[in-house]
Amino acid sequence: MEELTKTADALMAAHRWDEAEELLTSRMAGAAAAGNTVRELSLCSELLGFYRMRGDPERFFAVRERTDFLLENLSMPRETRGTILVNEATGLVAFGRPREALEVYGRAEVLLRSSLPRGDFRVAALYNNMSSAWAALKQWERAENCLLQAMDILRVTPFHPDVATSWVNLAQLYAASDPEDGRVGTCLDRAMDWLDQPEMRWDDYYAHTAEKCAGGFEALGRPKEAAELRERAEWIHEGT
Repeated sequence: MEELTKTADALMAAHRWDEAEELLTSRMAGAAAAGNTVRELSLCSELLGFYRMRGDPERFFAVRERTDFLLENLSMPRETRGTILVNEATGLVAFGRPREALEVYGRAEVLLRSSLPRGDFRVAALYNNMSSAWAALKQWERAENCLLQAMDILRVTPFHPDVATSWVNLAQLYAASDPEDGRVGTCLDRAMDWLDQPEMRWDDYYAHTAEKCAGGFEALGRPKEAAELRERAEWIHEGT
């Protein structure tokens, strides 16, 4: 599964969306035909993220229906169930259902906080993503608290790229509530400083984070840093 995910991610990074979709859907169909529901669920989770990124709500909700059925009928570790629910909720926010997403995030929070150590990046990712649901509802303080929780959780993990994601998300949050907020630039500076840390490991996850942060920098009027981060991601992809 890890190799399949890596191949799909590489195809998406190269904007070969149709090939990535064919890879994931064909493998999911194969798993379903073989009765391998555990693998099918893993592929459903991948496709939830894929259709969210591609902006395809029709296919997202079709896969979500199958995902929910499998979640109800399969036994699995609590952290696995929680991670899949985070993926689902993130798509719900993207497709305009933040209130529904918060209910799903709440279920994921119970599962992840009860099964993972305090500093686990998956708990931080939960709060990073949950923030967007509160922001969509213009609940700025709750959204800010989620991001601060995410950064606090990651303090025990040296040089984790997700800290930069939290700073960019915080900058976008402040800009959404007040475009003139002086904290926007400060947050972006801290995000870039974090990604510039010499101790940071430049791997696939760093590339993923750099690409994600680049969008935030560009949207907030910092195209130079956005271009730099995309160049770093491209360099990493070319070397792997």
